[in-house]
Amino acid sequence: ESVQTSVDNDDLPFPQMTLVQKLKKVEEVLDENIRQMLVMDGGNLEVLDIKENEGNIDIYIRYLGACSGCASSSTGTLYAIEATLKDKLDENIRVLPI
Repeated sequence: ESVQTSVDNDDLPFPQMTLVQKLKKVEEVLDENIRQMLVMDGGNLEVLDIKENEGNIDIYIRYLGACSGCASSSTGTLYAIEATLKDKLDENIRVLPI
């Protein structure tokens, strides 16, 4: 018997992944699409938690550095992060800064 132990299973739909798999996938998408933009402006973000909530997948983030005090972090930047994660992973993702 072979047991699937890989956490990098790209064939698995995002909602069916384990919490660890979801976290790794979210970090991968952020690294490839978002982080460079934030770092260039002196900021960054960290993923604090991922929770399923009434059909949504809520991803809780904290802005770091310059992003933590930037007015755009709650509007345009947040929209870009959420839109990218929805496009790449699952349409039911919501990104919530705390």
